[in-house]
Amino acid sequence: MKSSTGTAQRIPRRPALAAAFSVALAVFAADQVIKWLVESSMRLGESIVLIPGVLNLTYIHNEGGAFGILSGSPRILMVGSLVAVVVVLWMLLAEAPSRLTVAACGLILGGAAGNLADRLAAGRVTDYVHFSFWYVFNAADAAITLGVVLLLLATLLRPEKDRSSG
Repeated sequence: MKSSTGTAQRIPRRPALAAAFSVALAVFAADQVIKWLVESSMRLGESIVLIPGVLNLTYIHNEGGAFGILSGSPRILMVGSLVAVVVVLWMLLAEAPSRLTVAACGLILGGAAGNLADRLAAGRVTDYVHFSFWYVFNAADAAITLGVVLLLLATLLRPEKDRSSG
């Protein structure tokens, strides 16, 4: 069914879960492959200029969360990741989600899984994307951020009656 804005077509739960997990698996695989390529071809701390003054490929380890927050608190970060996964799964199961919600949840799940796998295996994540005006981050971080933005957009695009009922 389409919403009054025509943007919130709902998907039944089972296909929604399959689609979200497919997106999550693609994000997870891409994140892990890129991290492996960076780790196997660069020295820790090495930086390669991609676009002068704008974008570098910089290999660092990050024991904290986004922007280095909670560095030295791996348990808190792992619990936070698990809580995020539970919340996202609840969003997928609570009702027939919109396509945008499914995509957003898949991005968040895949990104959270990528960083959680790193934390479980090594106690830290590998970051490598470095815009000169921002922190160094990785594909999992980008997927989580994009997923959160899309989730906010999906919430704003929900018909008013859906928003007031939950």
